[in-house]
Amino acid sequence: MKIAGIAFVLSAVGAGLTGCGGSDGGDSAKDAPKGASKDGFCEKFNGLYDNLTGASSDDPSKAIKGIKDWAAEMEDYGTPSEMTDDARNGFEVVIKTFKSVDDDATAEDLQNLGDDVSAEDNKAAEAFGDWTTKNCPSPSIPAVPSDGAS
Repeated sequence: MKIAGIAFVLSAVGAGLTGCGGSDGGDSAKDAPKGASKDGFCEKFNGLYDNLTGASSDDPSKAIKGIKDWAAEMEDYGTPSEMTDDARNGFEVVIKTFKSVDDDATAEDLQNLGDDVSAEDNKAAEAFGDWTTKNCPSPSIPAVPSDGAS
């Protein structure tokens, strides 16, 4: 699953978080706390869906703001201590990537985000996706907006 899928469906049934990559959004996610409660983490993790409410492919600015707000909140909250090191590394990749999304990105940009991902970051993001799929119950998954091109 590409980062675009993550941005709109995060822990889709059985899918990992693959295709995450980032530009130079900084490494501040590495400083995120590592002692968060699991329940609190999952609640905030699933909050991305609320942040994306009302997003459309005609104007992805709401989705971009939702993604960035969610990433900042997740970074501030941190991860549970029981999260594996690989999943934590994936958390850092995802947060860094989401924070680096350009404010004027198009729906197509979001769909292609992470195309240049390294194998290492891809593996870490997949571990994060696997961890959240197993540990965080998912709300209803919204459809991924597209740019209308088929």
